[in-house]
Amino acid sequence: MKKKLWVVLAVPVLFLVVVLAIAGLSMRNDSQQHSSSGGSAASGDSKQTPREMTSDRTSALTDSTPDAVGKQAGSAEPMTRAAISTGQVTLHPESITRARAEVMRLVSSWGGTIAEEQTSGDDRGRIVDSTMTLRVPTPKFSEAMSAFAGLGTVEQQSRKSEDVTTRVIDNAARVRAAERSIRQIENLLGRAEKLSDIIAIESGLARRQADLDSLKSQQAYLADQTSLSSINVYLSRTGVVPPHQDEARGFLHGLDTGWTAMKGATLVLLTVVGAVLPFALVLVLLGVPLWLVVRRRLSAAQLGAAHPQ
Repeated sequence: MKKKLWVVLAVPVLFLVVVLAIAGLSMRNDSQQHSSSGGSAASGDSKQTPREMTSDRTSALTDSTPDAVGKQAGSAEPMTRAAISTGQVTLHPESITRARAEVMRLVSSWGGTIAEEQTSGDDRGRIVDSTMTLRVPTPKFSEAMSAFAGLGTVEQQSRKSEDVTTRVIDNAARVRAAERSIRQIENLLGRAEKLSDIIAIESGLARRQADLDSLKSQQAYLADQTSLSSINVYLSRTGVVPPHQDEARGFLHGLDTGWTAMKGATLVLLTVVGAVLPFALVLVLLGVPLWLVVRRRLSAAQLGAAHPQ
């Protein structure tokens, strides 16, 4: 009876031990499978092909394009407006010399420059008119137009402003993209081994460099035009007779008037002489020999009549 009871009790215990052992083995297998799958994924990432790496770099560059950078920067700080401003003023000041000197002083105080100037005077050395092309800082454009208009009587005034903010931003983005592309091509050139590959890469590099130079020239032009505004100032006399001419009276005024009249008469006389002189020369060249011939014949006839045969 005792042996049967022991067998009856041992069977459930053995069954329970077997069940626990099977459960432990299954849990161990599951943990090993998870660890192996994680390692294979890590090794797959580490064994990424060059093409996949290039694709990853391209996607990274795409994420950091100038437009994306511009949008992020725009959300962080306000956009600076860029404009090209031009103006023109035609003035009739009381004294062109003083007005011209004041224009030059104002431009110098604003940190601007005189790009071009054409000044003409009369026979007495007085300035008759002056044309100046001025470059003043864009923030001083409105102030400069008002200051120039106060130097005399304004005959004509105009101003124009063109917003080029989009062009400036687009050009800067193109320059950055071209510089990044050139760096990548230079890296490819450093790894190239075949002569044909080197020639092809250098050809592409030359084209990209030419495009970059053109973009930088446009960028420099926009920077110059947006930082300095152009103003054309025309200074000229009015139609009023200057006061010193009204005061010219008496002997000096008469002498000046007579001298002017004599010069006019002399000019007319010389003109008439110059017109008649060619005909006089022709008459002298033809008439003198003819007169000598006629005179000789007349003398011969008179001698024949005085001494008849």
